Amino acid sequence: MVVASLETSTTSAKCILFSVKDGIIAEASQRYRPGVADGPTQAPYGVVGCALYVLQQMVEAARDRGLKIEAIGLTGIWHSLLLLDGRRQPVDRIKTWVDLSGADHVSALRKDRELVRSMYHRTGCMVNAVYPAWKWYYLLRAYPGLVEKARFVASQMEFVFESLTGQSAVSRSIASGSGFLNIHTLDWDDEVLAFLGLRRDQFSPLVEAFHTAPLKAETARQVGLPTGIPVTVGCADGAMNQLAIGGLDTKAMSVSVGTSGALRAVHLEPKIPEEPSTWCYYLTKGRRIAGAAVNNATNCVDWFLTLQEGELTGRVYDRYSQGIGQVKRQEAPIFMPFLFGERSPGWNERRTGGFVDVKAFHNKYDLYYAILEGILFTMRQCYDILVQVGGRPEEVLVSGGIVNSAPWMQMAADIFQREIKVTSSTNESTVGGALVALEAVGGTDAAAEYRPGVIKVYEPEPEAVKLYESRYQRYLELYKTLE
Repeated sequence: MVVASLETSTTSAKCILFSVKDGIIAEASQRYRPGVADGPTQAPYGVVGCALYVLQQMVEAARDRGLKIEAIGLTGIWHSLLLLDGRRQPVDRIKTWVDLSGADHVSALRKDRELVRSMYHRTGCMVNAVYPAWKWYYLLRAYPGLVEKARFVASQMEFVFESLTGQSAVSRSIASGSGFLNIHTLDWDDEVLAFLGLRRDQFSPLVEAFHTAPLKAETARQVGLPTGIPVTVGCADGAMNQLAIGGLDTKAMSVSVGTSGALRAVHLEPKIPEEPSTWCYYLTKGRRIAGAAVNNATNCVDWFLTLQEGELTGRVYDRYSQGIGQVKRQEAPIFMPFLFGERSPGWNERRTGGFVDVKAFHNKYDLYYAILEGILFTMRQCYDILVQVGGRPEEVLVSGGIVNSAPWMQMAADIFQREIKVTSSTNESTVGGALVALEAVGGTDAAAEYRPGVIKVYEPEPEAVKLYESRYQRYLELYKTLE
């Protein structure tokens, strides 16, 4: 059975043809054109248009191969907010997780520690400007005229699903990353809604990940598919990444280090630390994901290399990757990786980054090394908290741009002080959407049973572990001092 899996990310749309037997058969991607996406916001119809373009490419690829597409799986971003009017038309652009315009308003609210703890333990989401609930809180105070036009509260994924099917619904996966959903009951949280001045009828019906609706005739004609083909309601990219790497396995932790970074572990019940630090969202089939997200990963790497070289090419990455072999690690600077603010564990949108302990003899390779190390230090900080609340995972499976750098991967094994595995999985979040679609229409346990192969294992080196532990303690000292 072949499905098309369609993902709308922060910067682009991509689509794959997938089967359990053959894996990824074909793929297409397209960056949003100028004006559609600027990071913090997206044009709703522009996102849908780009999505349909790459879907049509996969329809043609299937036709050329004599394959029949049985379903469409949808995946989109977590933490987006879209306001709709009474006719369910957008009244503004989609606000993505990158939008932190309400940071000052929300950080002031965090002074009420009892409120923060209550909301955090009810929803699994911090009181932070990254979350739709607190984006709404900001808009309510800063743009009351805009809010008055809004009849419904939705997300990027809901708009894509409704555009393809004409039906409104939202998966509990997407909703769990909004700050509006109670992570224990998996229903809209009445206390949160009351605090924010919202009603249940302003939200889409909550459904499971495997819910489908038929592709509407107009869209089917546009992309060349039969009317009525099932379309899944859509899940969050982070949840689908976990599904594609470790399935519903409660023994594995997935770690992705791309533009941003994330750590995720599956549990049978919510896992929320007493003090707000990590997060807890919903996956499917009763599973929750305890995890952490950091705003700063390869975006910090690209920032530095662009400043130094003016361009980002494979040769530049290779040269700097080789250059860190010359670095005397015990004398290197410490990098505080908060150029783009902080999510886990401190949730300080206004936190800034930079180099500490810099001396005149340091060169660009010392600084580059410090950036790679600092990114992993903040992820280690999150890892330690997740282990404390959920136990030590049996496996750590890594994905993202980091896997293209053997020195960085070895550094991860040394800093985390454990074996690190790289899987054969690619396009993890899009593959996760395909697995959900296969299970939704095929009656199989594709989502639960899928396991990618392991292609590389990195073991910690004892001497390096000692060095990094010492430098990690220095990092933690600076983390507290510079807060």
